[in-house]
Amino acid sequence: MLNKQLALVGEKATVVAFEGLGVDAFPVESADDARKVIARLIRKKEHAVIFVTEDVGKEIGDIIAESSKQYEPSVVLVPSSAGSQKIGLRKLSQVLKRALGTDILKIE
Repeated sequence: MLNKQLALVGEKATVVAFEGLGVDAFPVESADDARKVIARLIRKKEHAVIFVTEDVGKEIGDIIAESSKQYEPSVVLVPSSAGSQKIGLRKLSQVLKRALGTDILKIE
């Protein structure tokens, strides 16, 4: 995993800002584009983490759920440049509640 990269899939306005930080940016314009890009990234296994903006992620929940069955790469929802919808935070809260038996984040 030491040589693996980080990827960000989402709206162009959000992802291009991360290219200068060494993140592989994959701007997409539709849910169909995002599905294809994420499926290819998962299949190639060159990235340890694939970040997906919440705006895109809410449209492709099925592929994100399917990816969670694998150890690597991890697919993580992050806010877009438009702001957070707390989708990723709610998912983290669900995982922690299942693991710990209590909701320590208390997301509303």
